[in-house]
Amino acid sequence: MEGEEGDLRRPRAESGASARNEGPTSPTRSSRFRDDAVSPRGRSSDVAEDDGGMRRRSSARRSGDGPIPSLAPRTTLAGRTQGKFTLAGPDETPQLRLAQEPFVQPGYADLNPSYEQPANAKPVWSLAKPLPRVVRPGMVPTKEELLQQRANAQLPTENSQRLGLDVDPNEVEAGRIDKTSDPRKMAAQVEDARLQREQAFMNKVLSGDTASTRQGSRLSRTSSTRRRRTSAWNASHDALSVVQEGGSQTTEDDQPARPGEYYSDDPLRPIPESQEQPGFDVEDKIEIPALDEATTPEDLHPLIQDLVEDEIHNNHTTWSVIRTHHREALAEALAVFVQLTIGFCADLSVTVANAGNPNTTAWSWGLATMMAIYISGGVSGAHLNPAITIMLWFYRGFPKSKMPEYFAAQFLGAFCAALAAYGLYYRSIQYYIASNVDTGIITSFVTGQRESWIDAGTAFGNEFLGTTFLTCTVLALGDDQNAPPGAGMNSLIIGLVISCLSMTFAYQTGAAFNPSRDFGPRLALLALGYPSELFLNAYWFYGPWVGAIAGAMNGAFLYDFFIFTGGESPVNYPWERTQRAMKKSRMKWGRRLHIAKNEDDVTRV
Repeated sequence: MEGEEGDLRRPRAESGASARNEGPTSPTRSSRFRDDAVSPRGRSSDVAEDDGGMRRRSSARRSGDGPIPSLAPRTTLAGRTQGKFTLAGPDETPQLRLAQEPFVQPGYADLNPSYEQPANAKPVWSLAKPLPRVVRPGMVPTKEELLQQRANAQLPTENSQRLGLDVDPNEVEAGRIDKTSDPRKMAAQVEDARLQREQAFMNKVLSGDTASTRQGSRLSRTSSTRRRRTSAWNASHDALSVVQEGGSQTTEDDQPARPGEYYSDDPLRPIPESQEQPGFDVEDKIEIPALDEATTPEDLHPLIQDLVEDEIHNNHTTWSVIRTHHREALAEALAVFVQLTIGFCADLSVTVANAGNPNTTAWSWGLATMMAIYISGGVSGAHLNPAITIMLWFYRGFPKSKMPEYFAAQFLGAFCAALAAYGLYYRSIQYYIASNVDTGIITSFVTGQRESWIDAGTAFGNEFLGTTFLTCTVLALGDDQNAPPGAGMNSLIIGLVISCLSMTFAYQTGAAFNPSRDFGPRLALLALGYPSELFLNAYWFYGPWVGAIAGAMNGAFLYDFFIFTGGESPVNYPWERTQRAMKKSRMKWGRRLHIAKNEDDVTRV
C-alpha cells in the first residue's frame, strides 16, 4: 500500500487507510479535485467541483478563503498528461470548467432546492457522460455466504499457500498478481483477493452504520476522496460538510483529534465494543439489514436502493409532480422523437429531390443523434435504442424495472416521429409518387435489403457488426478509466460515430442498428394505409431486432473482455456469482408467475 503514494496511474477508489495515505497534492488528483468542499443545501456557496459532483454556486471565490496549493498551473502538455500522451487528449482544465458554469442569483437555490443537490444524486446510465459505477448483487456475498465464510474462516492467502506460493496478503488484495504459466496459481490468488476484499467490505457494514454506507454510495469515485484534503483548506471551510472515505458525512465531533488518528495504517475501523461480535455458527446473531432479501431491488445492491427516495424535486405545479414520476421516460420519448424526425426528414429530402447526395443523410442522422443526447442525456441517459438499454442492463446494472417504460418511450417516439415526418413532407410525397413508385418513400422510413443480391445472412451480418462497433464505442466513451472526453463532448462524438457507421453500413440495408428506429415507422406506415408487405419480409425481425440486439451484446462482451475491469460487468464476475444471480432471477419470476415448484424454491437465496 505504501508504494502507491507515488503511483502516477489513474486514481481509483480504495478501501481503508490505503486510500487515505495519499497526500493532498497527489499528482494524479491535482487536476481533478480543485475545489473539494461540499456546499450545504439552502445556503449560497462558492463551491466548485468536477463533473461528477456539486455544481458551482457562485462565479467568484470569497476573498478570505485563501489559496489552494493544488491549483498550481501546468503549462506543458507533458505536465498536464504526466507524460502519458494519448490521442484522446489531456484532462479538462479547471479554467475550462469554470468558464462553463452559469451565473446563479442569490436565493435561486432556496426556491429551487433540486439545483443544490449533487449532480450525481442517483446513477444515470447516460451516453452523454461516463457510466455510473454501481454495486450489483453478484459483487457482494449474500448473508448465507457470509455465514459460511465465518464458519469456515481461513487465513489470508490460504489458497495461494496451498500451492506453495509465498505472497504478501496486502499485495494480493491490491490485485498485484504476477502472471505465471500455471493458471491454477493465478486463480488461487484471485480467489484470495476476492475473499479478502469482500471480508473487508462486510466488516465495514457490520462495524458501522448501514445508512452511512448508503450515504457514501451516493458519491462518485472522484467525490469519495475529498475527505483526505481537508487539512489544506482554510479554517473558514470547517462549517462545510465533508465526506469521509467510505461514504458517511461527518461533523466536527467526528473529526480526528490528530492526523495520526485519521491517517491510520489499519485497513478497517475496529468494531465498537458495544456491538456484539457476529457469531460464527449462530445465524440469528448476525443482523445485516443491507442484505435482507425483502429490501433488495432486482438489479442493484441494497446499499444504493434509497438513492431515488433522497432526491429533491422542484414540484411547483400538478404537472410537475406527474413529470417527476415519469421524467426519464418523457425525456427519452422526446429525444427519440427529435432524432428520428430529423433523420426521416433528411431521408425524404434526398428521396423526393431525386438528385440528393446519400451522404447527406449520414451526416443528418449523426447530428440528429447528437441533438437527442444533448436533450435528454442528463435525465434518461438518451439510450434512444432498446438494444443499448438491454446491453446497459446486462453489462452495467441498468435497473430492469425501468426497461418497460424505456421501451415504450422509444417505440412511441419512433411512431410519432414517422407520422410527423410524413405529415411535414406529405405534399412532396404525393408529388413524388405521381411519377415514381413508392418504394423510395418506404425506404426513407424503414430499413431492409437495398439490393436484390443482399441475402438474409449478409443483412444480418451488416446489422450485427455495425451495432457491435457502436456498442464498443459507447462503452469506451462511458468508461472513466479509459479516456472519456470532457466538456460534454460525448454527444458530439457519438453523433460522429453514427455518421461514420451510416456511411459504412447503410448501402446494403439502410443501417438500422436499432429495433425501435425500424419497427415504429413500420407501424406508422401501416396505419397510413401502406400494404402489409412491410412485415412479410422477415428482415424486420432478424435485422433490426435479432441482429442489433445480438450485436450490442457482442460489442459489450468484446469491450469488457479485452479492456473493462469493473466488477459490475458479468464478464468480471466469478462464475458462481453469475450462476447465483441467474438463479435468483429465475426464482423471482417463478414467484411472480406462480410457477415455482414449492415455497422453499422461491424463498431460498
